[in-house]
Amino acid sequence: MADLAERPSPRALARLTGLLYLYIIVAAMFSEAFVRSRLIVSGDPAATVRNIAASEGLWRWGVAANVSTTLCDVAVAALLFVLLAPVNRTASLTAAAFRLAYAAAMAASAAFLVAPLLLLGDFASKSAIEAAQIQSLVSYSLRLHAAGFDVALVLFGVHLVLVGLLIARSTYLPRLLGAALAVAGACYIANSFIGFLAPSLAARLFPWTLLPGFVAESSLALWLLIAGVNPARWREA
Repeated sequence: MADLAERPSPRALARLTGLLYLYIIVAAMFSEAFVRSRLIVSGDPAATVRNIAASEGLWRWGVAANVSTTLCDVAVAALLFVLLAPVNRTASLTAAAFRLAYAAAMAASAAFLVAPLLLLGDFASKSAIEAAQIQSLVSYSLRLHAAGFDVALVLFGVHLVLVGLLIARSTYLPRLLGAALAVAGACYIANSFIGFLAPSLAARLFPWTLLPGFVAESSLALWLLIAGVNPARWREA
């Protein structure tokens, strides 16, 4: 009994997980929608370089947001493992491992977002030929970041499928939420593989293939933050 009393409340752990997850969603939206989407001009490296050079501070905030979400992903992987281990410890550990692998892949791909800042250090003093080379390198680094994200999304998709199945089997979280997460994970995996095999089709399907993930993950974050888990059923499990 003393050991149980010393353990952290599962409801408190759930709310901390929800808070971190909500931050991940908001920070990722800021980085993508309010930074990269505003500054990157598809098919125009010169305009992209001009935008980044003119809004260097905003770009740096976007990079910082990306890196901070990776830190939160590591914490969320551990917290979800604790919350879902009562359902199936091995499956919960596997899900955590896939999210950690995803976080590592995202951390590596974030380096390609730093590359433009390094390349544009003294861009104004470059000759026309050197400027064109820098523009090409910046464009290539951003394409590598996008490719790294697609690879990482496969790992994250597997994580979500496992988490969804665990939640669906649990007695202390909504089964419908688990089903939604499993579907979202499958959509993430499909989105990446379609992009690898048929880029033109992936472009037509975007962003609809990612919409289930936004809805399911937002629902998970809000549920954990507001409702948490049923402590009695969690301890029974």
